Amino acid sequence: MLLGMVPANAQTAGDPMTLPLSALTQGKKVTVLRSGHDTAQMTWKVQPHYTAQNAVLQIRYLTSPDTTAGSQLVVSVDHKIVGAVSLNPKLPRGSFTVRLGHQAFAAGTYPLQIQAIPGHVTPPAKAVPTGAWTQIDYSASQLSYTPQRIPWKHMDFSHLPMILSEAGTKGVLPLHIQFYGTTNPALLTAAQEAVAGLALRSTNLLHVDAQMGSAATSPAISAHLGVSGVIGEASELPAALQPHTPITGPTVFLAHDPDNPLGVILIFTGTDDAQVLAAARAFAVNRNMLPLGHRWNITSSDQITGLNFGPQNAAYPGQVIRLGDLQGAHSTLSKPHGTADIDFWMPGGLFASRQSNLKMKLTMATEPLTQPATQPIITVMANHHWISEWKLTPGVANYQTTIPFSALAGGENHITFQIAGGRVSIFPDSTLQLPTTHRYTVLPDLALFQHTGFPLVVHGAGRHLSVWYSERTLANWSAGLTLFGRLVQSAHSPLPGAQATFSRPVTGNVLAIGTPASIPASWLSASPVRLLQNGIQWQLANRHGQEKPWMGATQLPATAYLVEARTPYKGHVAVTFLATNPQHLQAAAWNLTAAPNWNKLQGDFARQNSQGIYQSTMVGSHFMYGNRHSGWFWIFLFSVKPWLWVLAGLTAVLFATLAVWIFTLRKKAQWRAEEAL
Repeated sequence: MLLGMVPANAQTAGDPMTLPLSALTQGKKVTVLRSGHDTAQMTWKVQPHYTAQNAVLQIRYLTSPDTTAGSQLVVSVDHKIVGAVSLNPKLPRGSFTVRLGHQAFAAGTYPLQIQAIPGHVTPPAKAVPTGAWTQIDYSASQLSYTPQRIPWKHMDFSHLPMILSEAGTKGVLPLHIQFYGTTNPALLTAAQEAVAGLALRSTNLLHVDAQMGSAATSPAISAHLGVSGVIGEASELPAALQPHTPITGPTVFLAHDPDNPLGVILIFTGTDDAQVLAAARAFAVNRNMLPLGHRWNITSSDQITGLNFGPQNAAYPGQVIRLGDLQGAHSTLSKPHGTADIDFWMPGGLFASRQSNLKMKLTMATEPLTQPATQPIITVMANHHWISEWKLTPGVANYQTTIPFSALAGGENHITFQIAGGRVSIFPDSTLQLPTTHRYTVLPDLALFQHTGFPLVVHGAGRHLSVWYSERTLANWSAGLTLFGRLVQSAHSPLPGAQATFSRPVTGNVLAIGTPASIPASWLSASPVRLLQNGIQWQLANRHGQEKPWMGATQLPATAYLVEARTPYKGHVAVTFLATNPQHLQAAAWNLTAAPNWNKLQGDFARQNSQGIYQSTMVGSHFMYGNRHSGWFWIFLFSVKPWLWVLAGLTAVLFATLAVWIFTLRKKAQWRAEEAL
């Protein structure tokens, strides 16, 4: 018996789907049915709030030469015969198509069965040949149907992951955010947290489109077939979005779009702006503790319990982490394989001494591939770099190994165990532990920013981070919320401490969004780039202690810029996103967050060309980030600039030589004085 499942979801409602039967049989390509004995069975699963229409099964088969005349290949769906074909040993290869039913298949699980039934023979007393068989080619056979999306019958937060998954198209989740009432920094901060909560629950990139609503009108988001967000006080919401029970505190609830039954609206509301923000923040930080049902009345404990700033696969300095918690319930580590992979995410901007290591305590079960049993050899790789190699003991044993911290990087890390001559499974109680680290790194570095959100995100909560919306326009808010969603996904945190502002910040790290006209030139006074009407100017780098001259302006057309530099005030860093045309601000932000552009960011400056492609480079000088009043700063300095060790050594030798020379001169003078006596 072969079992398999496949969802009936599609990227767009009504798009035909064709699946090879191997997708229903866990990848098995063929099966052989003995006549009258075997049955091939698969399971076809139609996902909730979908129907499957016009389902057709096409079977390709090969039958044996001794197949009895009159034998049949019978197809059943849900234990009901829907079609059959006669087998002819003189025509061993064949195919046939059978319609699975005239009615649409509702959501549910449907067993598919294929059975070879032998035919009658003459005289009746003659035995049926036992060697007759029919081979079904699963790879060439296929199931075709048209999935049709239907509205959710019951709204429930447990459906939210599926709603977000189905709303995504080609890796992008279009997200309408509708504001009701006067949009102020508190409501924009609430929108940021709403976006953060959705971004961290989705594998797609969010393209946010901010809109304004009015209590006298219906939501203007009915054309959107996925999920939308609504931000506003309860008194400002239109009647179509008002719940049956009055709002008395911070509340999050799911609702059907009144103008589009396929649309789902996620509403964040309360009696005032502070409660709206509290609702959105609770939704963002309680990612693993959403309640049952469609409505969540936020209490004070909901805002402090179940906090989950980091991702499931995050590893933080000094923390002991079980691999079972790190890899999740569906990890393949516990199954014997010739390789074992451990992936984890690490914050950016971390530094440790060269002697610091990632410690791993592993309990592994080893199965040698040769008899008599020999000791398999395990090779440890970290981020595709060779680390170590050692022998394994057959059976269950405990091991300890280390990986140099210098082999790890901010962002995603990949550790691979390659086993030669055996297979291993790793017990979920195995642990890893990062060493104690310090916050030191070299900036600017847009590559580090796009991997981890650093330096804007120094703490997981996003404290001391401002998002500066320099213009009170929908395009500016759309761009800022899109970038904030991408920042949240890079930092693997909802950043509940980040604050939206309409005023120019005077402290902390900043994500600034605007145009050259809305953001004053003085904001980029610490940047090596000066934006002009027809291009840019830049300063020469590495001229410390001198006035850096401005070079000539480029004439290359650019429609948007991304700059990482120090803030005009001391001690902090800003990432500034500017579009030359306010009308292009939203599209430019969408382009920036797309993987081909985002994943190639580096240096301190990026510009978008007329084709929507961002090109980045290092224009200015580097500087060191971290506390300079600590001894660790000097350790970091010497690790970044190893030539300082040579300089320090030469200085020590020179000092020693000078000391010996002075000592020798004094001794000679003393000897002369003694001889004169």
